Amino acid sequence: MIKLKIGDNYLITTNRDPNMDNFIIYMMGCFNNSNKVAIGIDLIHHIPSPSVQNIFEDYIKALKEEKITEIYMLLDIHKKLWKNYENVFKDFLKKVYEAIPVIKITVIRITRQKLSREYKIAQNLYDVLILDKRSILYYLPKLDEYKKYSNRYKAIPGELKIINESIKKLSKEEKICEKKVTLKDLEYLNLIDNAELHGDDLILDIKPLPIYPSEPLGKVFTLQSFENNKYLAQAAKYLYQGCHFGMVGTTICIHPNFTPEFIETKDHTWDDMMRRNNWSSIGYLHFGQGHLCGGEFNDVIAHTKEHGLEYYFNCLKQYITTANMRDYAGKKVWWYPIYNDKHELVYCAALDILKDELLDLGIGREEKQKVENMSWDDFLIWKQNHNVSFKNLNTHYTSDSPCCHSNKQDMFLEYCKQYKPEWLEEIEKGAN
Repeated sequence: MIKLKIGDNYLITTNRDPNMDNFIIYMMGCFNNSNKVAIGIDLIHHIPSPSVQNIFEDYIKALKEEKITEIYMLLDIHKKLWKNYENVFKDFLKKVYEAIPVIKITVIRITRQKLSREYKIAQNLYDVLILDKRSILYYLPKLDEYKKYSNRYKAIPGELKIINESIKKLSKEEKICEKKVTLKDLEYLNLIDNAELHGDDLILDIKPLPIYPSEPLGKVFTLQSFENNKYLAQAAKYLYQGCHFGMVGTTICIHPNFTPEFIETKDHTWDDMMRRNNWSSIGYLHFGQGHLCGGEFNDVIAHTKEHGLEYYFNCLKQYITTANMRDYAGKKVWWYPIYNDKHELVYCAALDILKDELLDLGIGREEKQKVENMSWDDFLIWKQNHNVSFKNLNTHYTSDSPCCHSNKQDMFLEYCKQYKPEWLEEIEKGAN
């Protein structure tokens, strides 16, 4: 839980709340009080269940710890949906009163106020602040990641001590594999188009490659993520039918110490999407402009002299074509273009989000009909001709927005059972 100071007031929230931005914007532009405390209650995304951590209990714990005696509860739910969640909310209120009998609660429904001029002005300011590295809003979506890396950083000194002690015990003898490898020896990998030496560096043209998630999307993302994100569900549908994500041809550099460096994409069609989407800017998920998240590949680099170049390039291909779905960088792959076995573009969640955003902006009727009926390839051409960029895309469907779970159950198949049984039939046909 986080207690944010917004103007003269405070908002208790959590970066795990998909609706957090709406509550922050409301507090910035529409909350006309002073020195008050509010919480945003997201009934739709956080119904208590065995498979989802109950954020409601976290709110109650935070209220007790802060010794709150007066609270404003912000609700963002449409009237038509209220009956479905009324009992959930009443149950939550009951638990709050049981935990803090003296608390005074004021409920505010903010849904209609999101259409107000004050809210829209605050939203424009919010959109600026989340891009400003000097603003706390920029870091909120990355808070869990920061905590993970902070804990990891604290553990490093102890690990280094153990490693250094182990190194002292090792023999200084260095094993070197002297087997020479040619491009012809590596043809079976279908990885390299061309190779040239520039001084001590090896410059490689890497072929366009398929990218595969380390786990099925349904084993990673929650049921609520598929329910609330139609683009994620569409991407999963194509993957479960046997399609794959894709990466264009690239140029990379292998330095003498075997560290790879991304240079450029050979086809710049997707550069602006990657720049908006990727952890690594333009390039592969874990490996792009100015970024290298080596992970297990660091061990490959360390043992290349011992095991040889064939071993190195086998591991390199696996490294750049595998999206580690439990990693902050790898989970972003759901935005990537998806291709069938004939390398035909069949879907791209990022393009779909961009298209819907454009259609909502109110472009001319004739142009709108054209865009609505375009194939993805035609839309790419139209996007380029009209100088449309992901840079200006304003959407809450960001590449790192889906939430993860650790259950064994496949939540995408569960989603299909509940909402898209016809998809399940198509997937099962493909499996047979």
